Amino acid sequence: MHVKVASVSNVIFFVALLALPQKTAAQDSVEGLIQVERDFAAFCGDNGLPEAWVKFFAPDGLVFQPHPKNAQEVNSAKIPSPKPAASTLYWEPYHGATSIGGDLGFNTGPWRITSNTSNGQPPQYGYFFSVWKKQPSGEWKVLLDLGTTAPAAGPEHVFGAEYDIRKREADNGKSKAESLEEADYLFNVMATKGIKAAYQKMASTNLLSTINGFHPFYNKRSFLSWISSEASPYMKGAAIFSTIDSGTSVSQDLGYSYGSYEINALMKEKGYFVRIWRRNPQGYWYLAAEILSDNVKSRS
Repeated sequence: MHVKVASVSNVIFFVALLALPQKTAAQDSVEGLIQVERDFAAFCGDNGLPEAWVKFFAPDGLVFQPHPKNAQEVNSAKIPSPKPAASTLYWEPYHGATSIGGDLGFNTGPWRITSNTSNGQPPQYGYFFSVWKKQPSGEWKVLLDLGTTAPAAGPEHVFGAEYDIRKREADNGKSKAESLEEADYLFNVMATKGIKAAYQKMASTNLLSTINGFHPFYNKRSFLSWISSEASPYMKGAAIFSTIDSGTSVSQDLGYSYGSYEINALMKEKGYFVRIWRRNPQGYWYLAAEILSDNVKSRS
């Protein structure tokens, strides 16, 4: 009987390999989602918007134009795109996250449209917000896509920034909702009495909020400060949010909801929202990210 003894160098290599930080399934899924968003943008630039939307959206994926419509049905009728294109749309994902199981995620970031004609319009700027779902084939496809416009280029429109993975909070503290549906319902009910109170109770301290006509807010403190300021059209206002549909990841740690809203404050506004909800280790769901848009013009 022959016994093969491992060399000291092989043992040291094996131990060192175990000591290296190992990627989790969630980390792999985030990296995959970042790459597919970039592939989406590149394909759009090379082939045209309708072609890209048909290729990268799920069969039941929705765009808001301004009302929710099936993205593949709307854009199939627009193929082929005119060549050369009169303008170029470009975007990059800057913020997002995926579920622990890697089947659901979201991305958000800046977009820019530039004219390709000599007497074209000045560049247009805004922000996109997309919810992605992994298909049975293993491919990521867009489930929801809603965008906003910005009055001017923001700091992120320089492009090339490092991606910010939005981390799940250990303890949100105030929200005690034990299901996404309950959290979404409570937020909607509280908003009818006051927008600020709903966010104070249900939103993450690291809330990422994108509002049409403004640059994003990256935490709850800055968002609530803006709501309370004279510059905010939502100051002292109430809102009617009507959720159309929602869904959660298989791992029950990340989910989404979307619907329509009507705000009665210093300004009256109607539009659509998309929300990202996350469940903390204590089992309570909280609002992690959102977009509200009353504008027809968006990345879509």
